[in-house]
Order: sequence, then structure tokens, then C-alpha cells
Amino acid sequence: MSAEPSAARDDESMTVLGAGTEFEGLLTFRGRARVDGELTGEINGHGVLVIGAGARARARVVVDELVVAGEIEGDVCARKRVELLATGCIQGDVETPRLSIAEGGRLLGRCTTGAAARTAESPAPPAIPRASRPRSA
Repeated sequence: MSAEPSAARDDESMTVLGAGTEFEGLLTFRGRARVDGELTGEINGHGVLVIGAGARARARVVVDELVVAGEIEGDVCARKRVELLATGCIQGDVETPRLSIAEGGRLLGRCTTGAAARTAESPAPPAIPRASRPRSA
């Protein structure tokens, strides 16, 4: 029996989609999550998401941190960082403050990093059409 409070144990929990598993829909999580199977849909989490080697996600991904050893087909927004490992591939646009790509890792899309990268919690302000802009007096 552990003497740790249950809240501390909850922080250490991990959501896992195992190898050979197929999932379609919205995956949400807090803490850590790992995908080793196939996922189609959307991933929205607060914490670290790992896409394991051999895994495939056809999804829009919005998380704090992302580590990719498998494949993602879809746009990615990571609030803190994206790490693309040597076996990893992202086919889609990436927005993140920090990006690391190991030799052999593939990014097929546009990438916005550093201060220019907006996060999912601070969306860009709506654009004002040129014709609607107020004129200077």
C-alpha cells in the first residue's frame, strides 16, 4: 500500500493505445499518453504525448509536448516542444516554440517555431479585412 496521496499517483498515470489497436475519434488526456497502434481523429491533451515507432496517427494534435518516433499525418500544435526522432515523420504543419529533429526524422509541411509560434491557448487575433479597417482621421 502506497502512502502517497492519490493526486500524486494521478500525475504519474499514463494513457496507452497499444500496438495492434485501432482507435477512431477524440483522444483527450492529462499527464502522459502513448500511442503504439493506429489512431484516426483528433488528439487534445495537457501533458506529454509519445507516438511510438510503428505507430500511425491520422489526426490533428494539440498537446503540451510531443515526441514522435512513428508517423503523424495532420497538423500539430505543441505548447512547449516537439521532438522528432530519427524514425519519426510528420506530414502536416507544425506550430511550437521549440523543435528538435534528429538526423533521419522527416517533417513534410510548414513549421513555425520560437516566438512566432502561437499556442493553442493563445489563438491569433482575427484578421481585419483591408476594406473594413478604420481610416485614420
